[in-house]
Amino acid sequence: MRAKENTLSYLFLSFFLAIFNSFGQNHISGTLEALSILTIEESPIIRSNRLQIDRSMANFRAQQSSFDYQLSSGVNVRKDRLTLFDADPRKQLLSSRLETNNTGISLGLQKKFRTGLIANISTDYSKRSDNLPLNRFNENVEANIPEHATSATLSLTQPLLRGNGLKVTTAFEKAAALDIKSANENFKLNSAFEVLQMGNAYWQYLAAFKNLEVFKENEDRVRHVLEITEELVKADKKPASDLFQIKADLAEQERQTTVAKQNLYNARLNLGRVIGIKEAESKSINDPIDDFPTILASQFSEDNDISDFLELARNHRTDIKALANTKEGLVLQVHASKNGVLPRLDITGSLTYGGAATNGGLEQVFNALGNRQGRNNTIVLGLTFSFPVNNNRAKADLALSKIALSNQNIAYDNLIRNIDINVSQAYNNLNNSVQVLEKATQTLAYYQQVFDNEQTKFQNGLTTLLNLILFQERLTFAHLEYLRAQQEFALAILNLRFETGTLIKTDQNTIPKKIDRSIFYTIPK
Repeated sequence: MRAKENTLSYLFLSFFLAIFNSFGQNHISGTLEALSILTIEESPIIRSNRLQIDRSMANFRAQQSSFDYQLSSGVNVRKDRLTLFDADPRKQLLSSRLETNNTGISLGLQKKFRTGLIANISTDYSKRSDNLPLNRFNENVEANIPEHATSATLSLTQPLLRGNGLKVTTAFEKAAALDIKSANENFKLNSAFEVLQMGNAYWQYLAAFKNLEVFKENEDRVRHVLEITEELVKADKKPASDLFQIKADLAEQERQTTVAKQNLYNARLNLGRVIGIKEAESKSINDPIDDFPTILASQFSEDNDISDFLELARNHRTDIKALANTKEGLVLQVHASKNGVLPRLDITGSLTYGGAATNGGLEQVFNALGNRQGRNNTIVLGLTFSFPVNNNRAKADLALSKIALSNQNIAYDNLIRNIDINVSQAYNNLNNSVQVLEKATQTLAYYQQVFDNEQTKFQNGLTTLLNLILFQERLTFAHLEYLRAQQEFALAILNLRFETGTLIKTDQNTIPKKIDRSIFYTIPK
């Protein structure tokens, strides 16, 4: 009795664990929409490309740093001790060495503006005292009477040749901003390419899934023929030797079914590899749900013009936009490099206001600027001219900038040329895939009818077993070719969308969080 209860408890526990595992296991939907979003989220290549945007943004901030505020400050304390000569008249007033204390504080703020103007404002404070009972006017005072001096200076420097002009000073900053746009456009293209790869892997997965169904159906047909033959042998209408031929054929079909199962397993894991998920997650991908596209639903028309697709590519290919932005940035850098060859001629003006005060404590720091006595004003206006005789560095930078721009023009023209060729190939492949699919559909329908007729004749003893097996193999081959034609048609739609830049719709700087299923089933308009 106890053993029976233990057995029931074990069965109940096993059943509970099986139910728990079935609900606890996360399965990945076998739809194109879900797999596309998963690809965008998980693909290592997409995540790596996203870092290129961050890198370009960091470079932009580095270029902006040229116009940052620069704050400087300093504090210094100095103590001097001097042993006087006997002939020094100050020795009569001192019982020991001459001791001098100096304290200095400085604070400055510098800013370079995008016009090239450099502004610098600073203030300095100094405090000096010594143990000599004389001031600077040789008046008898107490020892260690402090003298305060405070000044404020504003200086402006404007380049007149090198470094002059908004277009020159902001060239590298604007080029870095254009690099951010280029990185975003390249990110969209690379993301679209990964979705293209996922779509290709999905169609292969779907084809492997349907191929397995074909082989299973074919295996069932051979078993059915075996059953018919066994009945005919029992009725002495067929020789028993025919059974060996059919059993051999059935073993071959079972072998092909096993191979098809392995191909499906490989296609499932390959789909997970392309998406960017791990092996265990790849196994959890559900059976494919979305079927192959049809010619009618694809909105294909023989009236389509290749020029329309070429225009679509020119307007929507993000790599064209990326190269155009990079080219614009290089034009700015060439302009800045041309300016760098010029000599430097800067005009500088400064105004200094200061004052001095003696005696007292901290309040004299501010009185030094307010006292009329000891006040000083300084105005400076000057020109600085600098001319590097050889100027090889600037000339080299200009030459390299021009080379980079020329190379970019070559790359841009080459990209347009290749896009035109790729679009033309994709469009031609689509047209051919439509014709192949139509013929494959007809062939499958004919062979299905031929096999049905041959099976009826075999039951009536009007044809041989060899003919029946032959037409059964042709039907299987026709079905496989039909699936291959469907797959090629689906790939042709996907490739044409990628080449025309219409595979995924993008926002200004981001890729969508939802993929429209129709992009896998309709040609671009």
